[in-house]
Amino acid sequence: MEEARELRYLKVTVPRFTKHSWMAFPAFRGAYKHVQLHIEFRPESFDGIILLTGERDDLTGDFMALLIHQGFIEFW
Repeated sequence: MEEARELRYLKVTVPRFTKHSWMAFPAFRGAYKHVQLHIEFRPESFDGIILLTGERDDLTGDFMALLIHQGFIEFW
Protein backbone atom coordinates (compact mmCIF):
# COMPACT_ATOMS: atom_id res chain seq x y z
CA MET A 1 0.00 0.00 0.00
CA GLU A 2 1.45 3.33 -1.01
CA GLU A 3 1.72 5.97 1.69
CA ALA A 4 -0.13 9.22 0.99
CA ARG A 5 2.09 12.30 0.87
CA GLU A 6 1.14 15.91 1.09
CA LEU A 7 3.44 18.21 -0.83
CA ARG A 8 3.40 21.88 0.00
CA TYR A 9 5.60 24.45 -1.64
CA LEU A 10 6.40 27.81 -0.16
CA LYS A 11 8.33 30.41 -2.09
CA VAL A 12 9.37 33.55 -0.28
CA THR A 13 11.24 36.33 -2.00
CA VAL A 14 12.49 39.01 0.35
CA PRO A 15 15.06 41.56 -0.76
CA ARG A 16 16.80 41.98 2.60
CA PHE A 17 16.74 41.18 6.30
CA THR A 18 18.40 43.35 8.91
CA LYS A 19 19.77 42.15 12.27
CA HIS A 20 16.33 42.40 13.84
CA SER A 21 14.18 41.04 10.97
CA TRP A 22 12.43 37.69 11.01
CA MET A 23 9.61 35.75 9.40
CA ALA A 24 7.30 33.17 10.96
CA PHE A 25 5.50 30.30 9.24
CA PRO A 26 3.35 27.44 10.51
CA ALA A 27 5.31 24.52 11.96
CA PHE A 28 6.52 21.77 9.63
CA ARG A 29 4.02 19.17 10.84
CA GLY A 30 4.94 15.71 9.61
CA ALA A 31 8.54 16.74 8.90
CA TYR A 32 9.84 13.86 10.98
CA LYS A 33 9.45 11.64 7.90
CA HIS A 34 10.81 13.80 5.08
CA VAL A 35 11.92 17.40 4.60
CA GLN A 36 13.40 18.92 1.48
CA LEU A 37 14.54 22.54 1.61
CA HIS A 38 16.08 24.81 -0.98
CA ILE A 39 17.41 28.01 0.54
CA GLU A 40 19.48 30.70 -1.13
CA PHE A 41 20.86 33.62 0.83
CA ARG A 42 23.66 36.17 0.86
CA PRO A 43 24.57 36.89 4.48
CA GLU A 44 25.71 40.29 5.66
CA SER A 45 26.87 38.92 9.01
CA PHE A 46 29.03 36.04 10.22
CA ASP A 47 26.41 34.91 12.74
CA GLY A 48 22.67 34.39 12.42
CA ILE A 49 19.73 32.00 12.35
CA ILE A 50 18.48 30.94 8.91
CA LEU A 51 15.84 28.41 9.98
CA LEU A 52 14.54 27.25 13.35
CA THR A 53 11.64 24.84 13.79
CA GLY A 54 10.61 22.55 16.61
CA GLU A 55 8.39 19.63 17.43
CA ARG A 56 6.30 22.00 19.54
CA ASP A 57 5.75 25.74 19.33
CA ASP A 58 7.85 26.32 22.48
CA LEU A 59 10.75 24.40 20.81
CA THR A 60 10.72 21.58 23.35
CA GLY A 61 11.28 18.10 21.97
CA ASP A 62 13.01 17.57 18.65
CA PHE A 63 14.09 20.56 16.60
CA MET A 64 15.90 21.51 13.41
CA ALA A 65 18.10 24.56 13.03
CA LEU A 66 20.19 26.01 10.23
CA LEU A 67 22.64 28.63 11.50
CA ILE A 68 25.56 30.75 10.40
CA HIS A 69 28.22 30.61 13.11
CA GLN A 70 31.47 32.52 12.60
CA GLY A 71 30.82 32.50 8.86
CA PHE A 72 30.13 28.76 8.56
CA ILE A 73 26.82 26.94 8.08
CA GLU A 74 25.77 24.64 10.92
CA PHE A 75 22.87 22.19 10.83
CA TRP A 76 21.47 21.01 14.16
